[in-house]
Amino acid sequence: MSRLLFLSAGAILALTSAASAAPATQPLKISKECSQFTGDTPSFCTITESNLAAIPAGTKIFYYGPVIGSPLFTSSTAVIAVGNGDSAVGYCVVYDTASPPIGTCAFHAGSGTLAGFQAVVTVTVDDKQIWHWDGCYLLGTAK
Repeated sequence: MSRLLFLSAGAILALTSAASAAPATQPLKISKECSQFTGDTPSFCTITESNLAAIPAGTKIFYYGPVIGSPLFTSSTAVIAVGNGDSAVGYCVVYDTASPPIGTCAFHAGSGTLAGFQAVVTVTVDDKQIWHWDGCYLLGTAK
């Protein structure tokens, strides 16, 4: 009897672990140019390349602060605005005084085609002043 109880407990534990396993993330690679970023609230950059069809080239990323005009760092709410109610919201911190600048963005909510969007990316800039987001995302896991 105790052996049967042990096997049943093991089976329940295995099912619980499988049910609560985190969904698999996908790689996210985005490039953007920021020639129209002014430091005003809001300012924006434009995506030039993306490996995620839901966030195509031409999409704008708006930055709302609170700190977007400092020469030391940027700390800002960021909104990926695809259009027609398709958007995602997150937060970015970039250390502009690092050489080259580096930072992190984390997105936690989305709507429309980006419903359930979550992502964490590392922010870098290359010598051509193209900014890159490299990380991972989940899509469609909103609760």
